[in-house]
Amino acid sequence: MDLQLELLPYHYYSTLGFDAELIDYIDHVDDSIVLEKIAPLYKNGGRPPVDPRTCFRMHYLYFTRPEISSFRELERQLKEPKNQAWRNFIGVPSIEKVPVHSSLSHFRTKVSAELFYAILFDLIAQALKLKDFLQPMLTGIDSRPVWANVNGYKHKRCDCPDRSRCDCEKTYTDPDATCGVQRTKANQNKFFIGYRKHSIVCPSPKGPIVLFSILLPNDTTDVKVMLPLIDMMKKIEGLKVDYVVADLGYLDAKDQKEALLSHDVAVVTGIKKNTVIPEHCSPKGKPGCEQGHALVFDGFDRDTHTAWFRGDPVLCAACPLQGLCDKQFGYSFKENPLFHGPVPQDSMLQEQIMKFRKQVELAFAQESNQLTSVMKHKKVPVREIKRVEKWFILRDAFRLVGRMIQHIRATVLPQDHVVNIKKNEGQISFHEPLSPICQVRVITKRNVTGNHSLPLAYGGLNILEQFCSNPWDIAQKHLFIVCRCCVV
Repeated sequence: MDLQLELLPYHYYSTLGFDAELIDYIDHVDDSIVLEKIAPLYKNGGRPPVDPRTCFRMHYLYFTRPEISSFRELERQLKEPKNQAWRNFIGVPSIEKVPVHSSLSHFRTKVSAELFYAILFDLIAQALKLKDFLQPMLTGIDSRPVWANVNGYKHKRCDCPDRSRCDCEKTYTDPDATCGVQRTKANQNKFFIGYRKHSIVCPSPKGPIVLFSILLPNDTTDVKVMLPLIDMMKKIEGLKVDYVVADLGYLDAKDQKEALLSHDVAVVTGIKKNTVIPEHCSPKGKPGCEQGHALVFDGFDRDTHTAWFRGDPVLCAACPLQGLCDKQFGYSFKENPLFHGPVPQDSMLQEQIMKFRKQVELAFAQESNQLTSVMKHKKVPVREIKRVEKWFILRDAFRLVGRMIQHIRATVLPQDHVVNIKKNEGQISFHEPLSPICQVRVITKRNVTGNHSLPLAYGGLNILEQFCSNPWDIAQKHLFIVCRCCVV
């Protein structure tokens, strides 16, 4: 079979098709829910739309490749001949069929935030099935500022003929952005323009990771966000959270009471300086007996919602009321949720849980550093709260996928997994000069590397359609195209 190939420069051949991270994504991450959820949004008939998985995986490249700084740059990189592995990954082997950057915007506009959350929750359910990866028994809630893509001060942006006399409201270039207050830091303004991102953070062997987030305006208090976040956790299959640690911004007795009684989740926080402390408790909130001796936490009864404490044996031995005291004290959670919950104030259990609270900000710092390539001057590249929310849902999803791949490499795959892929890459060499007309054959992954799967490594830009009408079959089967007359 004689076919004309569009040949590439010699130095490109050493990097075609051997992207270890993309190979592991295809082998270990199931994104079939993308097609299941999004395909019904398109009508039958007419010109066939871009495959939803193509747009979804293009966003994966956008968020994980530091050399890509914008969606326009992503399109340009995908059209580079040397990035054949990227095109195979998104299911578009031909350069001419690479979607334009505007199709990604249409994709995010067409798909609602609820569908993106459903996709994210499915990926979280996959992550929960990995052994020793996520440890969801203890999670954290925190928020961080998100700088909006605004330029300058507020202006009237109406279509009135005389804006100086109309009563239209002045807005920023992002109409949904508002002015908020952030923590005072060195060389940083106290105020910022944007939104606030409230996240659920879960511990993992490689450090805390954000599971999902809610994006809200700056004027929304943290207290109003805690219960909606806890309610969203119930939508994730296999996720069981026992404790949620939060800062003082989420301190509210009514919400903590409802979280435990309705959702069976204990919210752990400190207490403010102006909090009214019960008479039988110390200034730090720890219960004591009539003689003023501090009590030791002895457990929490979830059936009766009672916190039980016992006397300290060392202090009780010299107590004058030793013979009259039962040495057991029970306090109702419903009467005072802040002090008589599953994790009492100033207890050893609270001390251990609050240590994770300090690690939550580490997850935000890592996220901010990884988004440096696409967030110029820390500003999100899209405008309006609905678009910004979808943008961060995708970001949370792909960061989770990246951590899943790292965990699989460390626990499931052989230690020399990536090294073997590089060896397979070096085993293919080419004669010079390359023949302009070559006979092409198809070799499956088992013929080349045994258990190690490889996407397309070499071949013409239009030749794939001769072997498979569906480009996604190529991405899933990892077909390996070589030239008989060009390979040693």
